[in-house]
Amino acid sequence: MTLEPMMRTHLKAGISAMALLSCMAFAPAGFAEDAAKAPVAAQTGSSPKQAAPMTPPQDGQAAGSQQQANVTKFDDWYYRCVDGKAADSAVKSSCEVAQIATVKQGDQTVNVLTLAFAKAVDTGQKGVKPAAPGLLLTTLVPLNVYLPAGLSIDAGDKQVVQLAYRNCNQTGCWAQQEMTTKTLATLQKSADGVGHLQLMDGRKVNIKFSLKGLWPALDAMNKPAAK
Repeated sequence: MTLEPMMRTHLKAGISAMALLSCMAFAPAGFAEDAAKAPVAAQTGSSPKQAAPMTPPQDGQAAGSQQQANVTKFDDWYYRCVDGKAADSAVKSSCEVAQIATVKQGDQTVNVLTLAFAKAVDTGQKGVKPAAPGLLLTTLVPLNVYLPAGLSIDAGDKQVVQLAYRNCNQTGCWAQQEMTTKTLATLQKSADGVGHLQLMDGRKVNIKFSLKGLWPALDAMNKPAAK
């Protein structure tokens, strides 16, 4: 089955750090089938009532520190930065470029796929470097997925990346993968992408998402910070 969102975007600034990726209120195991039968109207966005960090704080960053977010919209993607205090009280900026794909299920909006790009963090380990150009893709999907199948991201009929789920919690199931120049080039050639996942009952779900605005947003994130 294919869930093809009609991308409509909104975001509320001023919620907790990196909460853009956390507002996942997933439906029961049958949500995909119901959503596919119902008229589809989708959006990306966030809910401050469910704000909790999706991306773990970086090394040295205080987990409880929260500041108002600076948000810039680039078509169907958002570039979002939060200045928080690290453990040593120094100001540390956390930024990401993200989109949440949702479908309409009756009167409820159901989040089905969250994608976020952030700069890969240097682990400090000798001989270990982030894959060029140093971008880390984080995804979040519903809890009722079949974990061994992983999550596949395609663009233009070509597989961009295959992600293995790292863990699951009450928010959903996470996967992360460092992006290479080759994978980014494949994404850049397409106007939209597709996420492929498998549910626990064996059904396979295809979730379409927009790539419009991703590259200007990534360019903004990669610009040197103003001093």
